[in-house]
Amino acid sequence: MAYVSLLVHVECEGELGGHVSIAAGLADLFRARLVGVAGWAPMSVFLAQEAFDNPSPGDFHLQDMKTLLDQRGKEFCAALDKPDRRVEWRSILDFPTEAVAREARSADLVIIPAIARSRDPFRALDPGSAILKAGRPVLVVPKDLASLSPRRIAIAWKDTREARRAVLDALPFLQKSDSVVIVEVLDEGRSNGASDRLKDVARYLARHRVEIITEQVRPADFIPISSLLRLIESENIDLLVAGAYGHSRLGEWAFGGVTRDLLAESPICCLFSH
Repeated sequence: MAYVSLLVHVECEGELGGHVSIAAGLADLFRARLVGVAGWAPMSVFLAQEAFDNPSPGDFHLQDMKTLLDQRGKEFCAALDKPDRRVEWRSILDFPTEAVAREARSADLVIIPAIARSRDPFRALDPGSAILKAGRPVLVVPKDLASLSPRRIAIAWKDTREARRAVLDALPFLQKSDSVVIVEVLDEGRSNGASDRLKDVARYLARHRVEIITEQVRPADFIPISSLLRLIESENIDLLVAGAYGHSRLGEWAFGGVTRDLLAESPICCLFSH
């Protein structure tokens, strides 16, 4: 498995953002094509395509939106242009989350910011929905982070479909790492079989040329995210790999969940798969 095409969400206004810088660095690391995509939904999404197929004098607003998105594309390509880097731009008159999810068909990895700068629902990406809809691994970049050197990687293991998918999706990162920690966070007294599970994952990774693997079973704090945050700090982790939304997203937001908490609190990049 390799990442040969990366897709990065670009917000409609303001600075390009640290996640775009990280996407550019990863495109160089993996020698991958980098596709920038921006979405902006008109008040009537359903009329947007019809207006561009059959423009009329009343379509000035849509034309203005398209012009601004095209200008954003020029900024993106100019900022990231390098002789050995392949850059592409796409802009869509639709909600950003829907645009990113659709265009993810062209990519091996999607890169998005953890928090949208804009609160405008017609221009703001919803990270949680993007993870659920993309059908691709999604790298979520926290605010103010502008570089990623994924040398030390942690896998937040839970014996679920989503975690198994995340480990497979993260192989290009894991194969380039210096060390990998596989950690399972468990409530006290529920560690039966955890060591065997982690050894299975470690053997799987070793067969895929991932070296220097350690395994840890950690006790859960009252708030489970605290155990992972302590691991990130104590082990100097650069990237966390995790399955996303093992339960329903509605359940996570109503009652709490690790995916939700990582999106809000992680100080490092997280690679999520659903």
